[in-house]
Amino acid sequence: MPNRKDERAEIIRMLALFASIQMLAPRRVGKTWLMHELVKDLRARGWLTVFVDVEGMGSEDEFLRELCRKIEEIGTSSQWVFNHLTQRLKQLTSGAWEGNPVAAIGRIDPKAFSEALVASLNTQGDTLILVDEISLFVKHQLERDEQATKQFLYHLRKLRQAYPNVRWLLTGSIGLDVVARRAGLQGALVGLDIFALKPFSEPSARNYLNALCETDSVRWPFEMDDAAFEFLVSELGWLAPYYLKLLADRIRPTGEMGQSGRPTAKIADIERAFDELLLPEYRGYFATWEEHIDKNFPREDAILLFEFLEICCEQAEGEAFATLQARLAGSHAALTPRDMKNLLTALANDGFLMDLNSRWRFRSGLLRRYWLRYQHS
Repeated sequence: MPNRKDERAEIIRMLALFASIQMLAPRRVGKTWLMHELVKDLRARGWLTVFVDVEGMGSEDEFLRELCRKIEEIGTSSQWVFNHLTQRLKQLTSGAWEGNPVAAIGRIDPKAFSEALVASLNTQGDTLILVDEISLFVKHQLERDEQATKQFLYHLRKLRQAYPNVRWLLTGSIGLDVVARRAGLQGALVGLDIFALKPFSEPSARNYLNALCETDSVRWPFEMDDAAFEFLVSELGWLAPYYLKLLADRIRPTGEMGQSGRPTAKIADIERAFDELLLPEYRGYFATWEEHIDKNFPREDAILLFEFLEICCEQAEGEAFATLQARLAGSHAALTPRDMKNLLTALANDGFLMDLNSRWRFRSGLLRRYWLRYQHS
């Protein structure tokens, strides 16, 4: 199976140069799997690694509790870190602190506690804190208390600068940069190197499909010639492992037996697999795309995003910016070109659209087919 070996090696090189990273990872490309693989890679190199998923958390204190809990799970290294943290807490409380450091959360200033914790990790040596879905956490916190959230993000920036042995890998299903731009917080992200996790390349996608068939991980294992694979790539577009597996599971090969002893999948077999995926009973596979916009964007932005998608799905080659602007001018007279570009960029970052030859088109041919069938009025 493709293991993202090149991507993992590149991230490790960045971390070795003391970089902290904002990983831009559109939907369904395997970002969480990659993060767990990085944990294994780095622990084998002697790093201390802490993985935290903050989706659904309601406060900075809750984030700190989860971070401490994850550190406790590490074992012997965590005991050294917590012993050091206890000494720091005693200094903060003029020697009055005793007991489990976690119990201090909520009793002392959370920023003082987090700095003491990161300082303790810093003395341990090379450390990586991986935070998944931080953008959703920040978005929800901004809705509750914008000022406190700004302070939280700038505090994280301060910790990154002050304690270089502790690197951070921040990611989420919506770009943290998109959330920060809305709140005027781009400065809080200064110092984070960008790593863009892409869907599979064509060779990796083909290797992945071959591996699925060789290991009987699909219902009807098949071979595929170059013409059939090129058709699949042109129609699917978005070569994310999730959708490659969905499609492969529905390909019923009708061609002659190949050298492997598996029947060959024809272009017509692949077309039937696309058609099957678009049956009403499979709409749930695509529902998360709609929910993503509804959940993660303000209502006024969400309305515009759905309108962009409705226009762009009409033609396989998408639509030009000027045409989009003209078609929306009547209903959204106050919409500026800059606002349009920011929203279109958000759709690109999240895997919906791409700017190709000055036309905004669906990145996934499969998603475009779905949008045209079920969303287009």
